[in-house]
Amino acid sequence: MRSINLLKIAAEAEVLRLRALLARQARRAVFGASALVFALAVLALAEIAGWQTLRLCVTGILATLILFGINLVIAAVLGVLTARSSPSHTEEEALRVRQEALDGARSTLSITAAVPLLRLVGRKRRRAFFRFGR
Repeated sequence: MRSINLLKIAAEAEVLRLRALLARQARRAVFGASALVFALAVLALAEIAGWQTLRLCVTGILATLILFGINLVIAAVLGVLTARSSPSHTEEEALRVRQEALDGARSTLSITAAVPLLRLVGRKRRRAFFRFGR
């Protein structure tokens, strides 16, 4: 009975961990997509305005290279923000609870499974003893 309860706890912990994982991945996807849309819209307008402004002060090639550097920095910052994600406390705790419950269920099941096996082995030995004793 205890092993069944432990297996239920392990299953509930795993469901909780998977829900937290999916929520985190959904947030990452939303942030990544938002960052991409933002980057494209802002960079398109910034490119035009920046190039026009720089063109008044420097040559066309130099203005283009300056804007290239700015775009590279923005893309790197957004990429780091999108990639930076670690498991939440809820995910880690649910994983720990699941592991403890599964370990407890394994130990309980191994003892429970061993009792009938020992009885079966004991019967075979007694039968074998009585056969040889004749």
